[in-house]
Amino acid sequence: MSDPIQLTERELSIAKEAARIAVQEISNEFYKQVGKTLIQKVLIWVGIAAVAFATGKGWIIHK
Repeated sequence: MSDPIQLTERELSIAKEAARIAVQEISNEFYKQVGKTLIQKVLIWVGIAAVAFATGKGWIIHK
């Protein structure tokens, strides 16, 4: 087997910072998608409630 790669302190610091930034970017994107999905579902339920309310008030008549 070959010897493990030896990194300098500077290289190790750069690698750690790059990994931290990558994890942060992935987390941000995940939370954006979750938030977007949640907002879409809430808006769908608000729309359903509005149609049900309007139908109950007689503003919308089914033919």
